[in-house]
Amino acid sequence: MNQPSLQKISDIADILINVKHQKQKDIGLYTGNAGIALFLFYFSQYTHSLALHQKASEILEMIINQIQEMPEPPFSLYSGIAGVGWFVDHLSHQGFIGENQEEFLFGIDEYLYIKALSDLKHGSYDFIHGSMGVVLYFVKRNRKDYLRNLIQELANIAIWDEDRVKWRSLIMSEQRITGYNIALSHGITSIALVLCKIFQIMPNDEMVKNLIKGAVAYILHQEIPVEQFGSFFPAFSKESQPKLFKSRLAWCYGDLGVALAIWQAGITLQHQPWIDKGMEVLLFSTHRRVLFENRVRDAGICHGTAGIAQIFNRLFRITKQVEFKDAADYWCTETLNMAKFEHGLAGYKAWRSEEKGGYQLKDCLLEGIAGIGLCLLSFVMPDDPAWDECLLLS
Repeated sequence: MNQPSLQKISDIADILINVKHQKQKDIGLYTGNAGIALFLFYFSQYTHSLALHQKASEILEMIINQIQEMPEPPFSLYSGIAGVGWFVDHLSHQGFIGENQEEFLFGIDEYLYIKALSDLKHGSYDFIHGSMGVVLYFVKRNRKDYLRNLIQELANIAIWDEDRVKWRSLIMSEQRITGYNIALSHGITSIALVLCKIFQIMPNDEMVKNLIKGAVAYILHQEIPVEQFGSFFPAFSKESQPKLFKSRLAWCYGDLGVALAIWQAGITLQHQPWIDKGMEVLLFSTHRRVLFENRVRDAGICHGTAGIAQIFNRLFRITKQVEFKDAADYWCTETLNMAKFEHGLAGYKAWRSEEKGGYQLKDCLLEGIAGIGLCLLSFVMPDDPAWDECLLLS
């Protein structure tokens, strides 16, 4: 599999190194130039290519210049400076760049803190679009001073029901319908995973510990009969969708993210029943391999084959269980098979419904070829693919 993967990664690199990264292009980690540069940095390391490293460095410099020209830059992990900040800090820790960007990071910290705190005060916590993505950035920066206040505000907007805790959010943005989202991308699963990261650097914080316990208790309360539905959990909480149905197999929604949160929380708090439940769901998910039944229609990280492959590859690296290796290899092969579009980018297009214009060209990390390239690269790299921390996978 290495040779076809390497050829596809090279095809992706050839496209991305020649993209005209104009100033009007998105700076984002998930959506724009930062994600593209992240792929180029990692591939330059693997190939020892100075040209790729130089191109990635040029994009980084351009991103920072763009931010400095913005009177009020977007702040999210998805498309704003929280994602860029995570990216710069990650590059420094991984040795891709020197430590001379500390001034830039300190320059955005206070701005991000104010934005995240305001978001939480208004009841908004969304991981990729809002405050919890900023909280992940501050975990990366080990900014406990900011984290304590942000955690307190997260606790202030929490809704307790006995030993369970939940947070209300938009679940259908166009219709402005609110409810309780348990997904990784936008929901309570991401809160649990970020809190686990906070607990690792603040292990004596009882508020963090109690929020983890309450969030996992709420998530577990959403379990549905797998024999009837084909998944352990719905897309949203049971109280937020009038009709239950099988959730998709993906990074963004469904059992994979939910089970990762339960499992990781069990490891973090040394609670064996959670470890066992998370592992049960994850192992069951290795057998879900029919694309149409699991709503897998493209290769992108968000809801496609590459994201599924990355999760199983990460699980195999951690556990060494053969079931995860077999599943990872299967979904890696399916990712290569998805490169079937004559006019695609390296053969790839991102799925959209016909109502939203159908399949589209995407070069970004979350839905496009930069992310696909990073996932494929994770299969051939001997070292830990640490970049997937931005997806809450490591």
